[in-house]
Amino acid sequence: MGGTPVIKNLWGLWAAAIIAAIAIGIIIGKFDPYSASWTIFALLLISILILGVGGIATMVYFYYLKRGILDFSGLFSVSLKLGIIGSVALTVGFLLQMVHILTWWNGLMIIVIAFILGLYFKD
Repeated sequence: MGGTPVIKNLWGLWAAAIIAAIAIGIIIGKFDPYSASWTIFALLLISILILGVGGIATMVYFYYLKRGILDFSGLFSVSLKLGIIGSVALTVGFLLQMVHILTWWNGLMIIVIAFILGLYFKD
C-alpha cells in the first residue's frame, strides 16, 4: 500500500501531459506562426515543457522499475527530477530554435548542462 500515492501522482502527471498534448495540438492547428503573438509561443513552450516532464519522467520511472529498483516513492522523486531537467533542456532547445540562434555548440552546451544536473540530482 506504500505505492498508492505514487500511482496517484503518476495518474496526475499523465493527465497533465495529455492536457498539454491537446494544448499543443490546438496551438499548432489554430494559430499561424507568422502572425501569432509571444503569448501563443509562451503557451506552446509551457505545453511542451509539461508534456516533456510527463513523458521523460514516465520513461525514467519504468526504466528503473525494469532494472529492479523497488523504492517506489524515492524512484518517483528521482524520475520527476530527471524529467524536469530533460524537459527544460528540450524546451530551451526549442526556444533557441524559434529565435534562430540554435547552433551545434549551443545544443551541446544544453545537453552537457542537463547531463551534469541529472548526475547531481540523481540521488
